[in-house]
Amino acid sequence: MPKDSGPHDAAALEAYAERVREARDRLAPRLPDIDPGDLLLILQSLLRPAGWERRFFLRLERHGVHVF
Repeated sequence: MPKDSGPHDAAALEAYAERVREARDRLAPRLPDIDPGDLLLILQSLLRPAGWERRFFLRLERHGVHVF
C-alpha cells in the first residue's frame, strides 16, 4: 500500500487544512478575545474528519499524579 494512501493522503490533508483556515478566517474577527492559537486548536479538533485519531491531553494534578 502506498505511503500516501488512505485518509491521510496529501489531498485529504490539504482539504482539511483549507477547512481549518476558512473557519479560522471567518471566526477570528467575531471572537477577538480568544487566543489565536486556542482558536486554531479548537477548530482542528472540531473539523478533523471521522476516523482520524483525536488526541486530547489534559494535565490535571490529582494527589501528585498527572492525568493525560
